[in-house]
Amino acid sequence: MKRIRLFLLVSLLLSPLSGALCQPTLYEEYAQEAGDALMIYRGRKAIHYAFQFNGTFYWESPQFLIGDVVYNNKKYEGLLLNIDANLQQVQVKHPFSAITVALNTSYLTSFNIGEKRFICRDGGIFEILHDGPITLLRQITKKLNRDIHLRNGDAIGYYDPNFKENVFYYFKFNSALYCLKDNTLTLVKREKDILNLFPDHKKEIKTFVRKTSVSPRRNFEEYCIKVLGYAESTFK
Repeated sequence: MKRIRLFLLVSLLLSPLSGALCQPTLYEEYAQEAGDALMIYRGRKAIHYAFQFNGTFYWESPQFLIGDVVYNNKKYEGLLLNIDANLQQVQVKHPFSAITVALNTSYLTSFNIGEKRFICRDGGIFEILHDGPITLLRQITKKLNRDIHLRNGDAIGYYDPNFKENVFYYFKFNSALYCLKDNTLTLVKREKDILNLFPDHKKEIKTFVRKTSVSPRRNFEEYCIKVLGYAESTFK
Protein backbone atom coordinates (compact mmCIF):
# COMPACT_ATOMS: atom_id res chain seq x y z
CA MET A 1 0.00 0.00 0.00
CA LYS A 2 2.89 2.35 0.84
CA ARG A 3 4.47 1.63 -2.55
CA ILE A 4 1.22 2.57 -4.33
CA ARG A 5 0.97 5.86 -2.38
CA LEU A 6 4.62 6.69 -3.17
CA PHE A 7 4.06 5.99 -6.84
CA LEU A 8 1.00 8.26 -6.95
CA LEU A 9 2.90 11.04 -5.12
CA VAL A 10 5.85 10.90 -7.53
CA SER A 11 3.50 10.86 -10.54
CA LEU A 12 1.65 13.91 -9.19
CA LEU A 13 4.87 15.85 -8.64
CA LEU A 14 6.32 15.05 -12.04
CA SER A 15 3.18 15.63 -14.11
CA PRO A 16 3.63 19.46 -14.51
CA LEU A 17 7.30 18.96 -15.40
CA SER A 18 6.50 16.36 -18.00
CA GLY A 19 3.85 18.64 -19.46
CA ALA A 20 6.36 21.48 -19.69
CA LEU A 21 8.85 19.21 -21.38
CA CYS A 22 6.26 18.31 -23.99
CA GLN A 23 5.58 21.96 -24.81
CA PRO A 24 7.40 23.30 -27.89
CA THR A 25 10.33 25.68 -27.34
CA LEU A 26 10.25 29.24 -28.69
CA TYR A 27 12.55 28.17 -31.52
CA GLU A 28 10.29 25.23 -32.40
CA GLU A 29 7.28 27.56 -32.49
CA TYR A 30 9.24 30.02 -34.64
CA ALA A 31 10.33 27.23 -37.01
CA GLN A 32 6.77 25.94 -37.27
CA GLU A 33 5.46 29.39 -38.15
CA ALA A 34 8.24 29.93 -40.69
CA GLY A 35 7.56 26.61 -42.41
CA ASP A 36 9.54 26.01 -45.61
CA ALA A 37 10.91 29.58 -45.44
CA LEU A 38 12.89 28.92 -42.24
CA MET A 39 16.18 29.20 -44.16
CA ILE A 40 15.11 32.66 -45.38
CA TYR A 41 14.39 33.95 -41.87
CA ARG A 42 17.79 32.76 -40.62
CA GLY A 43 19.44 35.59 -42.57
CA ARG A 44 21.06 38.75 -41.28
CA LYS A 45 18.79 41.27 -39.57
CA ALA A 46 17.95 44.21 -41.81
CA ILE A 47 19.68 47.55 -41.16
CA HIS A 48 17.73 49.92 -38.94
CA TYR A 49 18.32 53.60 -39.75
CA ALA A 50 18.43 54.96 -36.20
CA PHE A 51 18.32 58.66 -37.04
CA GLN A 52 15.79 61.11 -38.43
CA PHE A 53 15.56 61.53 -42.17
CA ASN A 54 13.21 62.72 -44.89
CA GLY A 55 11.87 60.51 -47.63
CA THR A 56 12.19 56.75 -47.58
CA PHE A 57 14.95 54.29 -48.36
CA TYR A 58 12.40 51.80 -49.71
CA TRP A 59 12.00 51.27 -53.47
CA GLU A 60 8.46 52.67 -53.39
CA SER A 61 6.83 52.72 -49.97
CA PRO A 62 7.46 51.23 -46.51
CA GLN A 63 4.61 48.75 -47.03
CA PHE A 64 5.67 45.10 -47.36
CA LEU A 65 3.78 43.15 -50.04
CA ILE A 66 3.37 39.48 -50.86
CA GLY A 67 5.90 38.05 -53.28
CA ASP A 68 8.15 35.12 -54.19
CA VAL A 69 11.93 34.74 -54.33
CA VAL A 70 14.37 32.33 -55.94
CA TYR A 71 17.07 32.09 -53.28
CA ASN A 72 20.03 29.74 -53.46
CA ASN A 73 18.32 27.98 -56.39
CA LYS A 74 15.14 27.32 -54.42
CA LYS A 75 11.81 29.11 -54.79
CA TYR A 76 10.05 30.47 -51.70
CA GLU A 77 6.49 31.70 -52.14
CA GLY A 78 4.12 33.94 -50.23
CA LEU A 79 6.70 36.08 -48.42
CA LEU A 80 6.31 39.66 -47.20
CA LEU A 81 8.88 41.59 -49.25
CA ASN A 82 10.25 45.06 -49.74
CA ILE A 83 13.43 46.59 -51.21
CA ASP A 84 16.00 48.78 -49.50
CA ALA A 85 16.91 50.95 -52.51
CA ASN A 86 19.82 52.54 -50.63
CA LEU A 87 21.63 49.27 -49.89
CA GLN A 88 20.10 47.39 -52.86
CA GLN A 89 18.83 44.62 -50.61
CA VAL A 90 15.62 42.62 -50.52
CA GLN A 91 14.02 42.55 -47.09
CA VAL A 92 11.71 39.81 -45.79
CA LYS A 93 9.40 40.38 -42.85
CA HIS A 94 8.44 37.44 -40.65
CA PRO A 95 4.62 37.17 -40.73
CA PHE A 96 4.24 36.52 -36.97
CA SER A 97 6.96 38.70 -35.46
CA ALA A 98 8.71 42.05 -35.88
CA ILE A 99 11.80 40.43 -37.38
CA THR A 100 12.94 41.77 -40.78
CA VAL A 101 15.75 39.97 -42.59
CA ALA A 102 18.00 41.26 -45.39
CA LEU A 103 18.66 38.59 -48.00
CA ASN A 104 22.15 38.03 -49.33
CA THR A 105 21.92 39.42 -52.88
CA SER A 106 24.62 37.04 -54.14
CA TYR A 107 22.24 34.11 -53.49
CA LEU A 108 19.17 35.91 -54.85
CA THR A 109 18.49 35.17 -58.52
CA SER A 110 15.07 36.71 -59.09
CA PHE A 111 11.92 37.67 -57.25
CA ASN A 112 8.56 39.32 -57.67
CA ILE A 113 6.57 41.67 -55.49
CA GLY A 114 2.96 41.48 -56.59
CA GLU A 115 2.95 41.71 -60.38
CA LYS A 116 6.37 43.36 -60.60
CA ARG A 117 9.32 41.15 -61.51
CA PHE A 118 12.94 41.75 -60.56
CA ILE A 119 16.38 40.28 -61.13
CA CYS A 120 19.59 40.67 -59.12
CA ARG A 121 22.94 41.06 -60.80
CA ASP A 122 26.15 43.06 -60.55
CA GLY A 123 25.34 43.86 -56.92
CA GLY A 124 22.11 45.64 -57.81
CA ILE A 125 18.36 45.12 -58.12
CA PHE A 126 16.57 45.70 -61.41
CA GLU A 127 12.87 45.71 -62.26
CA ILE A 128 11.93 44.02 -65.55
CA LEU A 129 9.96 46.45 -67.72
CA HIS A 130 10.21 44.51 -70.96
CA ASP A 131 11.33 40.90 -71.29
CA GLY A 132 12.78 39.70 -74.58
CA PRO A 133 16.02 39.14 -76.51
CA ILE A 134 16.85 42.64 -75.29
CA THR A 135 15.43 43.13 -71.80
CA LEU A 136 14.61 46.60 -70.50
CA LEU A 137 15.41 47.07 -66.82
CA ARG A 138 14.91 49.87 -64.33
CA GLN A 139 17.06 50.43 -61.27
CA ILE A 140 15.90 52.74 -58.50
CA THR A 141 18.44 53.99 -56.00
CA LYS A 142 17.89 56.19 -52.94
CA LYS A 143 21.24 57.33 -51.64
CA LEU A 144 21.62 58.99 -48.27
CA ASN A 145 22.39 62.72 -48.61
CA ARG A 146 22.51 65.82 -46.42
CA ASP A 147 21.37 69.32 -47.34
CA ILE A 148 20.77 72.14 -44.84
CA HIS A 149 18.62 73.92 -47.45
CA LEU A 150 16.51 70.86 -48.17
CA ARG A 151 13.02 71.34 -49.62
CA ASN A 152 10.34 68.75 -50.18
CA GLY A 153 9.59 67.52 -53.70
CA ASP A 154 12.12 68.02 -56.49
CA ALA A 155 15.06 68.34 -54.10
CA ILE A 156 14.69 64.73 -52.94
CA GLY A 157 13.14 63.49 -56.16
CA TYR A 158 9.64 62.80 -54.81
CA TYR A 159 7.09 64.21 -52.39
CA ASP A 160 7.29 63.12 -48.76
CA PRO A 161 3.95 63.65 -46.96
CA ASN A 162 5.79 63.47 -43.62
CA PHE A 163 8.54 65.94 -44.54
CA LYS A 164 10.29 67.52 -41.51
CA GLU A 165 11.69 71.04 -41.99
CA ASN A 166 14.57 70.78 -39.50
CA VAL A 167 15.86 67.40 -40.66
CA PHE A 168 18.63 67.62 -43.26
CA TYR A 169 19.32 63.96 -44.02
CA TYR A 170 17.28 62.44 -46.83
CA PHE A 171 17.25 59.61 -49.36
CA LYS A 172 17.76 61.01 -52.84
CA PHE A 173 15.74 59.29 -55.58
CA ASN A 174 17.33 58.26 -58.86
CA SER A 175 15.95 56.05 -61.62
CA ALA A 176 18.03 54.61 -64.45
CA LEU A 177 17.16 52.40 -67.41
CA TYR A 178 19.34 49.59 -68.72
CA CYS A 179 19.19 47.16 -71.60
CA LEU A 180 20.35 43.62 -71.00
CA LYS A 181 21.63 41.92 -74.15
CA ASP A 182 23.90 38.89 -74.37
CA ASN A 183 24.37 39.08 -70.58
CA THR A 184 25.73 42.63 -70.84
CA LEU A 185 24.09 45.62 -69.12
CA THR A 186 24.04 48.89 -71.09
CA LEU A 187 22.85 52.17 -69.59
CA VAL A 188 20.30 53.91 -71.83
CA LYS A 189 19.68 57.61 -71.24
CA ARG A 190 18.58 58.98 -74.60
CA GLU A 191 17.10 58.03 -77.96
CA LYS A 192 20.44 57.31 -79.65
CA ASP A 193 21.30 54.72 -76.98
CA ILE A 194 18.31 52.64 -78.09
CA LEU A 195 18.93 53.22 -81.80
CA ASN A 196 22.53 52.07 -81.41
CA LEU A 197 21.21 48.64 -80.41
CA PHE A 198 19.85 48.30 -83.95
CA PRO A 199 22.49 49.96 -86.17
CA ASP A 200 21.05 48.50 -89.40
CA HIS A 201 17.46 49.54 -88.69
CA LYS A 202 17.61 53.10 -87.39
CA LYS A 203 15.60 54.51 -90.30
CA GLU A 204 12.75 51.99 -89.88
CA ILE A 205 12.59 52.65 -86.15
CA LYS A 206 12.41 56.42 -86.64
CA THR A 207 9.56 55.94 -89.11
CA PHE A 208 7.74 53.70 -86.63
CA VAL A 209 8.19 56.27 -83.85
CA ARG A 210 6.74 59.07 -85.99
CA LYS A 211 3.69 56.98 -86.87
CA THR A 212 2.97 55.98 -83.27
CA SER A 213 3.54 59.48 -81.86
CA VAL A 214 5.59 58.11 -78.99
CA SER A 215 8.12 60.70 -77.82
CA PRO A 216 11.43 59.84 -76.12
CA ARG A 217 11.40 63.29 -74.54
CA ARG A 218 7.92 63.07 -73.03
CA ASN A 219 8.14 59.46 -71.84
CA PHE A 220 11.48 57.77 -72.42
CA GLU A 221 10.44 54.56 -70.69
CA GLU A 222 7.40 54.14 -72.94
CA TYR A 223 9.55 54.93 -75.97
CA CYS A 224 12.03 52.18 -75.06
CA ILE A 225 9.30 49.58 -74.52
CA LYS A 226 7.58 50.44 -77.82
CA VAL A 227 10.80 50.37 -79.83
CA LEU A 228 12.01 47.07 -78.35
CA GLY A 229 8.62 45.47 -78.99
CA TYR A 230 8.59 46.73 -82.57
CA ALA A 231 12.15 45.56 -83.22
CA GLU A 232 11.48 42.06 -81.86
CA SER A 233 8.37 41.62 -84.01
CA THR A 234 9.90 43.14 -87.18
CA PHE A 235 13.62 42.34 -87.31
CA LYS A 236 14.35 38.64 -87.15
